[in-house]
Amino acid sequence: MSHYRTFLCLCLFALIPTAAFAGGGLTFAAEKQAVTAKADATKATISYDFENTSDKTVSIAKWDSACSCLGARIKDGKMDYKPGEKGNIEVDFAIGNFSGTQKKSVMLWTKGDPASAPSSILTVELTIPVLFDISPKSLSWEQNGSKESKMIKIKVLDKNPINITKHNGTNPNFSYNIKTIREGWEYEIEVTPNDVKNPTLGMIKINTDSSIKRYQRQQAFIYVKTPAK
Repeated sequence: MSHYRTFLCLCLFALIPTAAFAGGGLTFAAEKQAVTAKADATKATISYDFENTSDKTVSIAKWDSACSCLGARIKDGKMDYKPGEKGNIEVDFAIGNFSGTQKKSVMLWTKGDPASAPSSILTVELTIPVLFDISPKSLSWEQNGSKESKMIKIKVLDKNPINITKHNGTNPNFSYNIKTIREGWEYEIEVTPNDVKNPTLGMIKINTDSSIKRYQRQQAFIYVKTPAK
């Protein structure tokens, strides 16, 4: 993945500063940040301010992150900083279907850094509110084991109700039944495998009337697995 297109996964709504951190001559005001997104956010941006606190010019060489949802840009495209100069890295996160708490880190190299030792590691703990909670998100049965029924519980944590409008199972080996506990607020899905002789995988796909795109399509995984050795 190109480090010119990928960087950091985060969203700006709550911010916890940490002590300034100097790496390779660049001092960041906050190397670690805790961030909470709005429930309906699809993209968010946050700024990382830094300063060259060394006595020589420092050049940013590259940055990288393992998350494909990340994008970044350095203010004015400036890569070289003289002593005392300040800069800013603006990072974006395409939230997509993420929910819950996500912890991401970005590595930043300045010229002269070994490949295995970036000057700075920027970390963010991103919390995306869960409004349509499926628990557990997967059910499993052991091969040649019991075919007992198991339960998935769904709770709506939004201020407005979210109704299930459509559902379907992708694997006919699993029978399921959706029970409405409180319309728009609470549901239960009872799942029973018809056969546990062979490993197999399926999903229960759920459509809702949520106004937030990421909650309009949800899914739970169901599978028969080989016994652990």
